[in-house]
Amino acid sequence: MEFRVLAETFKRLEETTARLEMMEILASLFSKATPDNVHMLIYLLQGRVAPEYEGIELGMGEKFVEEAIARATGYNKDEVERMYKEKGDLGLVAEELVKRRAQMALFSEPLTVERVYNNFRKIATAEGSGAQELKIRLLTDLLKDAEPLEARYLVRIPLGRLRLGVGDATIIEALAIVAGGRELKPKIERAYNLCSDLGRVARELLEKGPGALDSFSIILGIPLRPALAQRAKDAQEIIARLGRCAVEAKYDGFRIQVHRDGDVVKIFSRRLENMTHMFPEIIEGVKKQLKSEKVIIEGEALAYNENTGEYLPFQVTIQRKRKYGVEELAKEFPLRLFAFDILYLDGQDVTQRPYEERRHLLESVISPGPRILLTERKIVETPEEVEEFFESCVERGLEGIIAKDLKAPYTAGARKFAWIKLKRSYKGELADTIDLVIVGYFKGRGHRAKFGIGALLGAVYDPETDTFKTVAKIGSGLTEDELVRMKELLDEIAIPHKHPRVDSLLEADVWVEPRYVITVAADEITRSPNHTCGWDGKRGYALRFPRVVGWIREDKKPEDANTVKEILAMYSMQKRVEIE
Repeated sequence: MEFRVLAETFKRLEETTARLEMMEILASLFSKATPDNVHMLIYLLQGRVAPEYEGIELGMGEKFVEEAIARATGYNKDEVERMYKEKGDLGLVAEELVKRRAQMALFSEPLTVERVYNNFRKIATAEGSGAQELKIRLLTDLLKDAEPLEARYLVRIPLGRLRLGVGDATIIEALAIVAGGRELKPKIERAYNLCSDLGRVARELLEKGPGALDSFSIILGIPLRPALAQRAKDAQEIIARLGRCAVEAKYDGFRIQVHRDGDVVKIFSRRLENMTHMFPEIIEGVKKQLKSEKVIIEGEALAYNENTGEYLPFQVTIQRKRKYGVEELAKEFPLRLFAFDILYLDGQDVTQRPYEERRHLLESVISPGPRILLTERKIVETPEEVEEFFESCVERGLEGIIAKDLKAPYTAGARKFAWIKLKRSYKGELADTIDLVIVGYFKGRGHRAKFGIGALLGAVYDPETDTFKTVAKIGSGLTEDELVRMKELLDEIAIPHKHPRVDSLLEADVWVEPRYVITVAADEITRSPNHTCGWDGKRGYALRFPRVVGWIREDKKPEDANTVKEILAMYSMQKRVEIE
């Protein structure tokens, strides 16, 4: 397939904010694809060259991209930098300079998707001395043969600035349309949840037809997309929904999925990142304490003080997410893994077995030891028992509880009432924290004007429309140093207009790509004519006196933020407490 076709698709996606139109545009693209290149199309749409769990990041610094543009067009680097300051987008700079190229290539050939993808894959995997020069040369090679519009996206992709507004849910809908109808969507979602690789799902679908979706199963060493919990307003709702159930302590740690295949251990974050090298003590514990040679377990890793046995807050645990100095930090802040589920055992997928049976399997596979422990849990039948266990967890500094349906299977990638989390609101105040996506910022007034940033525009996720709805303008909680750091991070992902997946009535001074998730505390949830969360035509919902708690949640994707439905449920819960 000619890359021109994909570039034109990118342009059409960039020019629309209507999700139905996006699906039609993508369906048209996929209808032209083959089993040999559809995965390439999907990865490039995602701004990647591989599924996330492979850990292959496609990225180039601005200076190296500027060098490639200069080499490919014959203009000097100073001219490229001048135009970049003027346009604010290296993609548009490349498009303009290719259009009036000073140095025409003696020979050029049309770019293909395959060639572009393969060059980007080489860029992503280049290592060692000479790697930067190789990356520049590979990008230059593509730009020399590029048409102006192609150049725009050839530059934006390695810079991570594609910003098309297309989420996985929209891609799945488009694939279903091409494969035979939207009734295939649940099967495509299931296959994706099991293999975490939408490119692979699309390739199998086009090569073998819809029947191939039924053959997807767990593969040891490849992460499943994690199951998610719903919220309940109180203990009574939990018992009303689940009846007799299990309640487990909810730990404020780092959720991880551990795969063991003999001596090979892989550890993945909830975002499916391969984080194996970051947790050497967990690997050691897996090899010593897990009785099975082939197993996948899931749990929460917490940092703790070895002298006091005290578990440390999430802000300390998250420091363990680093590439360098791992051994030193492991000694300072060692981790314990509290295992709460088992997904695979001795060659068998156990996700379809009921929770109660999976818990027994989990208990049987873990030997006593200091590194891997089982989550604390209790079987309950009454709201009073739920409340008692919840209070005991809160008293010990834990977040709350997770209630689990004893008969439910593990639902990879889905948020269902098989798991229900409970955190308490007191006296009508919002005691629970909320995870929001930053979608823009305001420059600030008075004292904060000197920082160039005064408040963040935060949004929640709406899975029904695959969009982000604003719910808060957050102006407190960050130190002056953190404000400076935040502005630097956000300016790297700034865009000239509101992102297509953002629904906002407010006009931010600077719009950004929805990428970073922050945790926010607030006094309560109120009705507001200024925010789009839960919009009914006149009013939405907003956080009152919101403030940032901690720093960016690197373990969460934008789609992992709290949802519109959760905000509405928390509002209902809050009002109930006020009445009481």
